[in-house]
Amino acid sequence: PLVTSHMEYGIKCVVDLNGTFFSTRMGPERLRICQQVARGENVLALFCGVGMDAMQIVGRTEAKVLAVELNPIAAECARRGQKMLPRNKTVKCTGGADRLKIVEGDALEVMSTLCHESFDRILAPRPKEGNMDGDLGTGDGGVDFLRALLPLLKNQGECHWYDFAADWELPQCDRTRQTIEDVCKDMGLQMDVIHVAKVGSIAKRQMRICMDFR
Repeated sequence: PLVTSHMEYGIKCVVDLNGTFFSTRMGPERLRICQQVARGENVLALFCGVGMDAMQIVGRTEAKVLAVELNPIAAECARRGQKMLPRNKTVKCTGGADRLKIVEGDALEVMSTLCHESFDRILAPRPKEGNMDGDLGTGDGGVDFLRALLPLLKNQGECHWYDFAADWELPQCDRTRQTIEDVCKDMGLQMDVIHVAKVGSIAKRQMRICMDFR
């Protein structure tokens, strides 16, 4: 395997270049999320990959993070990064490694074992469902993941829901908003969109966006 490390705002992660996906261009987005996390929050980081999102949070805040990843190679990279946290002198908040729990497994299966209303914040960068996912309309928009994660949010808890959108859908991203609203309504829940951010480009005129809602 071809393994390297990457330093982002003073925190280092391990990346297997052959067996994992990691984008350095998401760095500003990870920092944006960290700046919203309050002291003592309980955070669920789904599809955590090599764990940089989770390590940024525990390294910069006093939150606890449960990180979930299906890919065993990425999960091992996350565990190796976790072990480096105590030796990182640039980490602002000590004890980050102890406040981070990494679970290797399918997100839907793991979420089914968690207590309802137990998280203040959930990060959900859902996987893309093939080339036709997004405005082309063949994917379900991650409905199964939404149905599984919504009961885990505390009242007034916040979800950072990552989706795929065409450039013409920005900035409102009504399709993504409607998907979330429909699932919430079906589950007897209310939701308010706080912010919509363009966080990257995945193809020509195809964007990755994050819709923050509570």
